Amino acid sequence: MVHVSFDNLTVSLEDVQNSPARYARQLERAKKSPGYAVCRCNAAGADQPLRLVVRSYGALFHLARWPDEGPHHNSMCPFYAAAAAIGKSKSDAADAIQHTPAGLNVKLDASLFVKTVETSPRLSANTSGTGRTRRAAPLLGFLQRLWIEADLHTWTGASARSWGQCNAHLVAALGDGKLNGKSMQSVLHVMRRYDENEARSIVAEFDDFLGRIETTPTASQRGLVLGELGTVDASKYGFVVKLRQTKRTFFASKQLIAMAAASFRSAWAMVGDASARIAVLAVIERTKEGNLRILDIALQLCNSSFLPCDSSYEVAMANRLVAERRRFTKPLRLENGDALLPDFELTDTEALTAIEVYGMQGNPQYLERKKEKQVRYARTAAPCVEWIPPAELASVRLPAAA
Repeated sequence: MVHVSFDNLTVSLEDVQNSPARYARQLERAKKSPGYAVCRCNAAGADQPLRLVVRSYGALFHLARWPDEGPHHNSMCPFYAAAAAIGKSKSDAADAIQHTPAGLNVKLDASLFVKTVETSPRLSANTSGTGRTRRAAPLLGFLQRLWIEADLHTWTGASARSWGQCNAHLVAALGDGKLNGKSMQSVLHVMRRYDENEARSIVAEFDDFLGRIETTPTASQRGLVLGELGTVDASKYGFVVKLRQTKRTFFASKQLIAMAAASFRSAWAMVGDASARIAVLAVIERTKEGNLRILDIALQLCNSSFLPCDSSYEVAMANRLVAERRRFTKPLRLENGDALLPDFELTDTEALTAIEVYGMQGNPQYLERKKEKQVRYARTAAPCVEWIPPAELASVRLPAAA
């Protein structure tokens, strides 16, 4: 278990992440002086304190990795980052998602303010102004990229990960950034882990955010909510969507739910499955009656510890790897050239070991990509473990950790 120190306290990182309100005053003081917290993951071997950034998000504070110090952390620490990964922070001026010292600067392919209520929040890339046009990220692309920036696609051998820990990583990655030119925190709310002891402050914080979401006869101010999908139930006029972190309900049209079921088939098929979690990023607005309505949505299937997955078979494999306390990553395919990335990659073996889960046997295009992968592994002699359902997962032999 990793411990952190701030304001003359030394406590477990997990406790800080799951109960940020409990340490808000101490973290606020540490942010002012000395200006950082300290990670104790590698205390015996570190010549200098391993500093952690203290970032504010609403009324709370969260810890983030200090720039360029990721390689100095213990490899089992959530703040660890290999030297090769440090360069990922560099951004191009045309990138939809850019890094700044304060946090992420995002141009999203969604309209968060309209003078007249539209049926769709999607926008084409903004071509106003001069110079090079900046790209715009789709909802799913932003959700997946945020998972990478928050290091939620990696596993360092812990026993489990809660939504509270996810929240801490996500808001630390977002920082004091901007989204579509506005303050990130004013337009995007990352749901907090529900805690009965902090229920009043959690509800008040969410209500404060929702207070900015309003519709008048001439304009609509929208917002984004990021949380964990709970249930989707049919209603008289469409569907009622619930998140696990709040008792509030959101309404959605039949057309939107049909789109979500078709666009995110793997995630949709596992709604309500106890072995999986589903991250949801939703664009919301208020109806004329004051209800909350979802206008657009992106879903990311995850295993029980919020590691992103592409299928139910990958969920099963990721759950096994977590249960066996393995260290691994889940590469996310964000670009066209990423199609041949492995499904998972073990990082605790002498050489990186790919894990391929070949679960879609009736698709010619998929089978062609499978063949291409197998040829490449054979040519490079790269270590690879295959699971081809319906073979039992237990029959797959994994290499021992180094």
